[in-house]
Amino acid sequence: MLVQILSHTPPWVFALFFVLLGFGLMQTRSRTVRLFPALLLPAGMVALSLAGINSSFGLTPVPLASWAIALAAAAALGYAVFRDKRVAYDAAAKTFFVPGSWVPLVVIMAIFFAKYVYAVMHAFNAAVISTAVFIVGLSAVYGLLSGYFAARALNLLGLTRRV
Repeated sequence: MLVQILSHTPPWVFALFFVLLGFGLMQTRSRTVRLFPALLLPAGMVALSLAGINSSFGLTPVPLASWAIALAAAAALGYAVFRDKRVAYDAAAKTFFVPGSWVPLVVIMAIFFAKYVYAVMHAFNAAVISTAVFIVGLSAVYGLLSGYFAARALNLLGLTRRV
């Protein structure tokens, strides 16, 4: 069955997987970056999760609200409680030191696989994907995962204001 699923997966999905894997692996190394490039990954991951909502359920009120509430909660909690205190801002150079972490890779892959699993379930016409619980749940998962990246972006923006 796995071979059948993979053989029916469009080539662009594999390309997207490897691009996202590359971005995730880049996050495992400590680096110095400017603000705009540092915000590209969080913005891209929020956009990817929102695209998951759109392609799965459409931008209708229930999935959109579930996604937005989960994103806001994860972003607020991540910013307030789980902020990486090792991130530093050099105001003179206008750059950030961002320590390497495996967490972004895991979150990126979680967003990708949530979208992929939904697509497989849709291809198999799984009845569960049209239930309210599934719609709200998957939308919240997308929101929670992208909320992690929103919290990272808030942390970077907050560092520029403290200097």
